[in-house]
Amino acid sequence: MGDIAVVSIVPELEPLAMEIGAILLDAHPTVRVVARRDGVHSGSFRTRPLRVIAGEQRLTTVHRENGTLFHLDLSQAYFSVRLARERARIAALIQPGEHVAVLGSGVGPFPLIIGRHSQAGEVIGIEMNPAAHALALRNLAANRAIRSVRFFAGDAGRVLPDLGLCFDRVLIALPYGGETLLSPAIRSLRPGGILHFYDMQAKGCPRPTLAKIATACHQTNHQWRSLGVSICGRCGPTVHRICLDAAVEPVT
Repeated sequence: MGDIAVVSIVPELEPLAMEIGAILLDAHPTVRVVARRDGVHSGSFRTRPLRVIAGEQRLTTVHRENGTLFHLDLSQAYFSVRLARERARIAALIQPGEHVAVLGSGVGPFPLIIGRHSQAGEVIGIEMNPAAHALALRNLAANRAIRSVRFFAGDAGRVLPDLGLCFDRVLIALPYGGETLLSPAIRSLRPGGILHFYDMQAKGCPRPTLAKIATACHQTNHQWRSLGVSICGRCGPTVHRICLDAAVEPVT
């Protein structure tokens, strides 16, 4: 990410961690920091403990993706470079004039990529992590050509209804726990609007994700039809990050 290389070091190579970091710095002139994973993503903000093992003593950087600049602080806010292709895929689906909401918008990658690479009428991002929200505002300022994006801080389940807006498309971009936002997301969609729901599921087994959508639609008196399931990452060899695309409308 940017000029930071993030690595995992197996226990048997632990005594060589600093040497490994020095080798990576020598091998990659654009890398200024090597940080090792010191644990797993945890907490409501899904941050991961990292420890610098070589180079400059920092976990902040500037990352470029799809022509967009992102200021990052890897110690305070979740960001995945593996979603770059998925963010571009979503941006390509946006029709001119669409109103889009991204729930769990983090430092702003989905809203800003959509804002840059589509003709969306308006893109709203809502994020609970104050540090990530502050970075999203900084990233919006850093990409001054993007004028269709607004960011809001707070619990998306509460902020979204308070906005009183109707959206053509809603993304629930949380890596885990996004099902808690399904009901408010569905209620905020115009009839026939599109929902993109991200979830972690066992490899080749999207049925639990489909069940979450079905339950939320039943609870809100809506019906849905699947537009496809995309695999857009993994968390270990047996768990995939998937995106379920669905068209949703009220039951008449």
